[in-house]
Amino acid sequence: MKNILLGALSSAVLLAGCSKDQLPQASFDLFQVETVTATAGDGTATVSWTAQAEKPRPLDYYVSWTPDDAQIEGGDATVEAGQHALTVEGLTNGCTYTFAVQARYAGGLSMKVTAFATPKSTRIAASNFKAMAGDGRVFLSWVAPETSLDYSYRLVVSSASDDDRTLTVDSGETSCLVEGLTNDRAYTFALTCVYAHGDSETLTAAATPGLIDPFVATPTSSADLASLRQFELCSFEYNPAYFVRGTVASVHWDFGDGGSSDEEIPLYAFAKTGTWTVTLTVTYEDQSTESATREITVSGLAWSTFPNAGYQKASQIAFTPDGQTLYTISQTDKKLIAVNAITGQTRWSYTTDAATYGAGPSVGTDGTVYFGTEDDGGSFYAVSSTGSLRWKKSLGAKVQAAPAVTSDGVVYALANDGRLYAFDAASGDERWSAVQSGVGGGVVVDADGTVYIGTSTGIWAYSADGQLKWSSKTAYAVTERGGSLALHDGALYAVLKASSKGCVAVSTSDGSELWHYETTNGDCYHPAVDGEGTVYFCEKNGYLYAVKRDGSLKWEDKSATSYIYSGFALDEAGTAYISQYVSPFSLLAFDASGNRSEYTAIGSQTMSPVTIGPDQRLYYGKNGEFGAIGLPHPAATSGWPMRGGNAQGSNSLK
Repeated sequence: MKNILLGALSSAVLLAGCSKDQLPQASFDLFQVETVTATAGDGTATVSWTAQAEKPRPLDYYVSWTPDDAQIEGGDATVEAGQHALTVEGLTNGCTYTFAVQARYAGGLSMKVTAFATPKSTRIAASNFKAMAGDGRVFLSWVAPETSLDYSYRLVVSSASDDDRTLTVDSGETSCLVEGLTNDRAYTFALTCVYAHGDSETLTAAATPGLIDPFVATPTSSADLASLRQFELCSFEYNPAYFVRGTVASVHWDFGDGGSSDEEIPLYAFAKTGTWTVTLTVTYEDQSTESATREITVSGLAWSTFPNAGYQKASQIAFTPDGQTLYTISQTDKKLIAVNAITGQTRWSYTTDAATYGAGPSVGTDGTVYFGTEDDGGSFYAVSSTGSLRWKKSLGAKVQAAPAVTSDGVVYALANDGRLYAFDAASGDERWSAVQSGVGGGVVVDADGTVYIGTSTGIWAYSADGQLKWSSKTAYAVTERGGSLALHDGALYAVLKASSKGCVAVSTSDGSELWHYETTNGDCYHPAVDGEGTVYFCEKNGYLYAVKRDGSLKWEDKSATSYIYSGFALDEAGTAYISQYVSPFSLLAFDASGNRSEYTAIGSQTMSPVTIGPDQRLYYGKNGEFGAIGLPHPAATSGWPMRGGNAQGSNSLK
């Protein structure tokens, strides 16, 4: 305590010995400005501020600005004391600047007060600028800029052999026919929006006039039309430079293979190879018509095997609704793979923390894929069609059942603790949940929105808003691993574990048992149902069954006993396809009578259900890769023709 008092006394003596003039200048009379705002403009920003009320007037104000990009220069300026705003010009659009204002007094500068602004161009350019070549002319089209400002278009036409031509086009126009051009000469067209305060970015397009095509066909996956493949989407757009008799009121496309469209710019895929004569007929406003044709050659499919895909264990391949992308889940590599179904090239992959062993993907109407994994937390994913994570949830227990996704934007996920979740497909927000018991086996949705779940302890039905409708009186042990339920014409089919044996059909209205077909001693998997109500399923020991709508056996195949997780896919001719787990590792085909044949050898074991894709090929997963082989008929369109009910694996009739 003595030391502290002595220290304080010494300090007092020292202070007393200093004169007032020797003290350093305090900053209390350097009054900072009250507020600062920064309002962005087009390459500019206006900074304004207010001085503190009843404070001495400064000598002037010092304004500085610093960009968030080190490659861009900042600046500063001095502003007279009576001025409280400054417009800074020459800024870079899209760059965020920090503006600082300091009051200057005789004693120095006050503390900084800052604000932020990001200049943005108001000289909006047009978009989607296209050039379609004709005979000695080119038709140009574009989308007008979204702006309320007055503007016009400057169109510059140039080539290596001609002087540039500059045309002025009114803002109300979104197309222009440039005539008087030389055939077989390349032209460049530059379109600029001209505003009172400057020009927009310039868009360019190129075209070479010549013998004219009546329409443009653009494949979605191939480099050019000469590489168009079977089942590849191709956009068709008529050429206004060809049809010049008047204003086109409507169009009709006949693709030559039986398909047609009245859309102005249709997307179409040819199901068969060959050269097809596409006929375009336009109807003018005066009701006169004009037709033109063009031959389109379609090549065969580009691939049949996708290597290095890991092992698809009990998880079948699923497609986007347009059939252009397929998804598969590698259990060994712990990732979702998206593949261009036309070229066989990887679009992207998404790696997860845990394996997916049975919980196959379900694909929404926008191409988003939903799936769960078998980590203890029960991770459930929604991954966009471009490979980015949309949302992720933890269900609290492993997810072995494939989800269901409806066309009105609801995803249903079933965890291994018997809890059912209803999520908004877009946002992942939980709409409702319900708790039952047992290991999750399957979840499906009826056309009226009724949701059915099966676990190792029973079957339940819920309304679309989460109200329990009924529960099965029998404690059926529904099989886990993937899709164990199927729907058709008022019946819910559930394949069962060995303890319950076989397959059961219950009424969708009240859950009462319609029939129960008992098998031998193995878990059963992946029911598929044809249009007549016959259900096809496999038993883990390798036995295969087809049971009629009334519960009687249609046929069975016990020619091989093999550990199997596979599942059938049905085509429109009544053929049922399935893959073998054991040697000779074949794809098997069963006709309507159950006669068995080897469709093709695949060379290694498979544990996943097969899928008939939109391209009329049978897809199968193997140990290390997956493959596809053409079929004589497309997938059945009635019943529940494959795991998940369709090529999207949606598990939903809604």
